[in-house]
Amino acid sequence: MSREIEPCRDAVRALVMTVLAVLCPYAMSTENGGSSKALGVDTVLAGVMPPPGLRMTTYVGAYEATKLLDGNGNPKPGISNFKFKVSAVALRFQYVWPGVELWGANVETRLATTVYANPTISFDLATRDGPVHRSGSDRGVSDSLLAPLLLGWHGDSFHQTAGIEFFLPTGDFTASQPVSLGRGYTTVGPAYWFTWFPTDTTEVSVSSIYLYNWENSETDYKSGDELNIDFGLGYALTPAFQVGASGYLYKQISDDKKSGQSVPGGNRGQAVAIGPFLRYHPTPGFAITFKWQHEAMVRNRTEGNRYFLQVALPTW
Repeated sequence: MSREIEPCRDAVRALVMTVLAVLCPYAMSTENGGSSKALGVDTVLAGVMPPPGLRMTTYVGAYEATKLLDGNGNPKPGISNFKFKVSAVALRFQYVWPGVELWGANVETRLATTVYANPTISFDLATRDGPVHRSGSDRGVSDSLLAPLLLGWHGDSFHQTAGIEFFLPTGDFTASQPVSLGRGYTTVGPAYWFTWFPTDTTEVSVSSIYLYNWENSETDYKSGDELNIDFGLGYALTPAFQVGASGYLYKQISDDKKSGQSVPGGNRGQAVAIGPFLRYHPTPGFAITFKWQHEAMVRNRTEGNRYFLQVALPTW
């Protein structure tokens, strides 16, 4: 294999994992940018902890991109005809402990995992001997999230939740493959969510998290620290139908490192996304939400469109 191909292949594999991280709720982090947080997911009733008992939310997502951008927001040099698609299904379980309070807050334990993901990628890589076509795919179970202790406070119009989330490398990671489902390292993130109802028909939800990534022992690569803010602005057309806009602001705030040294340029990821959503909630416990989010102002990541279908079941 040409020496030119190997580093470019590694960079593309890492950026593919960036996209998969964006799509799959609570599934992944990535080398060369990206986030273990599923960007743009926590946008509706983000700060409202469910009633005591167990609640399950199903996330069905799809993402497609034809752009792979560098640190200046330009197409990645040497890569053409780039295409990436992924679909995924993830489950999140929230258990709010009945009769348990701490500092005036309800207590929740959260577990989530991507039970199925199917990424595919293809591109042409420029070399001295001419373009070389590369492609790859994978499917299966990915990494998991565990939040042992979350605290939720409720008010008349303002709700908030705080705690620490752990993103665990339970999925398979293979450094030699163009795409892997697992991360190969752990990420920890202190998080804060709030939901504010300024009027009976208006909702403002914000989710924020600071992510610290462990080093990948297989590649000696450590992703930089990251800050992500999800947001949602909703308006209730009727008691059962809500429309609005949702998205996220993402910024990597420290350099990626290889063998303890910062990589050239830092490889810091950045992205902004926004798009419409529609939510149908005929009862307090059951809801279906559809979201479309378009990415812009992207650096060191893929730029594309993502689609989410979220189904929340009543607490039992």
